[in-house]
Amino acid sequence: MQPLLDIFAYLERGGPLMGPILLVSLLLWCLILFQLRQLWMVSRRDAGLPEALAAIRGEASLEKLSGTLLCRLVDRFVRIRGENRQDNAALLSALVAREEAYLGRYISYIFVLASIAPLLGLLGTVQGMISTFDVISVFGTGNPRALANGISEALITTQSGLLVSIPGLFMAGFLRRRVARLGQRLDEFKAGVLQVM
Repeated sequence: MQPLLDIFAYLERGGPLMGPILLVSLLLWCLILFQLRQLWMVSRRDAGLPEALAAIRGEASLEKLSGTLLCRLVDRFVRIRGENRQDNAALLSALVAREEAYLGRYISYIFVLASIAPLLGLLGTVQGMISTFDVISVFGTGNPRALANGISEALITTQSGLLVSIPGLFMAGFLRRRVARLGQRLDEFKAGVLQVM
């Protein structure tokens, strides 16, 4: 129970901007977890490149893995493709671009939220320093407790903004690299299909 009370005391000392910082943190980690789950599902259950190319040629079926990245791509391509090679190449490029955008759909939001957090901390710093100077203008420097409250608010919001931002930026970079790796896999698939056609 004591750690929970300590957390509430810390949030209260940080001032009114701790609420938005906490909200940004919750949104950020929800999006990170959604993105991680999506990438994990694609990496763990997806078909291999030879299986996907065999399915394009009609030599195999990917029904047991339906819903995964390459399976979705193969399924859409097989259902929509026509007889013209150029049209099929354009269709395949459009489908690959759509899947790549779908894979990384949360990453830009994660970067934005991770960038907002230190700005909220900076705003809290400014607000804490303003309250410190207000105390100085009323009481002078003779009231150290009042001065400490404003300085504490300034430092806590800065610290909290950075504590949210740094791991968020790290995870966004990690997720971007994973999506780029999966994008390379899709490009290999596209090159393989273009050779088969």
